[in-house]
Amino acid sequence: MSSADAGPEPPDATFCTAINCMDGRVQLPVIAYLSDRFAVEHVDMVTEAGPVAVLSEPSTGPAAQGIYDRVALSLERHRSRGVAVTAHHDCAGNPATPQQQQEQLRAAVRRLREWFPAVSVIALWVDEHWEVRELG
Repeated sequence: MSSADAGPEPPDATFCTAINCMDGRVQLPVIAYLSDRFAVEHVDMVTEAGPVAVLSEPSTGPAAQGIYDRVALSLERHRSRGVAVTAHHDCAGNPATPQQQQEQLRAAVRRLREWFPAVSVIALWVDEHWEVRELG
């Protein structure tokens, strides 16, 4: 059965939102982590190559605006319970050091909290073993 045949989501379906790198290696670990973290059935995935580099920049270009629009849609239409932004080891889209990426990650969280103050926003780091760790 295709997803088009699955019918509409029940009105009580639960969601959270992940702003994640497009790298396929990080998708499943992040989905598993967030499903437990926010106790949800579904994770809306907003992907971008190196999203923390985009979101940590002071200006709002088209890539940042696209992320904003997709997160806003998830919050509005799916009543997302929380938002996570992710950075990871060996990122082709953002080949910065892990320390630089984690600084960008924290800056991205600050920006997202300014944009969406009514929702919980967390930072996730995916290490070289594809294990997810929440940064404080």
